[in-house]
Amino acid sequence: MKKMITLAAIAAGIFAISSCCQKVDIAGDWTVNEVNGETLPALLEGQEAPFLSFDPAEGRLHGNTGVNIINSTYSIDGNKLELGPAMSTMMAGPQEWMEAERKILDALDAARTVKAASSGAIELRDSTGAAVLSLVRK
Repeated sequence: MKKMITLAAIAAGIFAISSCCQKVDIAGDWTVNEVNGETLPALLEGQEAPFLSFDPAEGRLHGNTGVNIINSTYSIDGNKLELGPAMSTMMAGPQEWMEAERKILDALDAARTVKAASSGAIELRDSTGAAVLSLVRK
């Protein structure tokens, strides 16, 4: 009986280690769904939904944060994500979208890992493991 419990514990440990470090495919275009668990304000007429686009061949991140365009670099190793400094346009917009944009930029700055979520979505997580951005494939 002790051998079975020991084997079960070892198997559970191996599963936990492998699931936390599995490589997540972030290549392509993703719509920002939530920031720190909060939904974004309603889109205004003609406004494009915030998105992030990861290009693995170039190691580039391109996106729209609701008001402005951003560009950066990134690298991913397993589930560890490293984002370079972002360049952004400097346009102004409605106050609620300027606040949402600031939250998106802060979340990107805090992002350290990527985790696959339900329904093909991914989550960018901070150093404590908390989801800071939820993204759904475009």
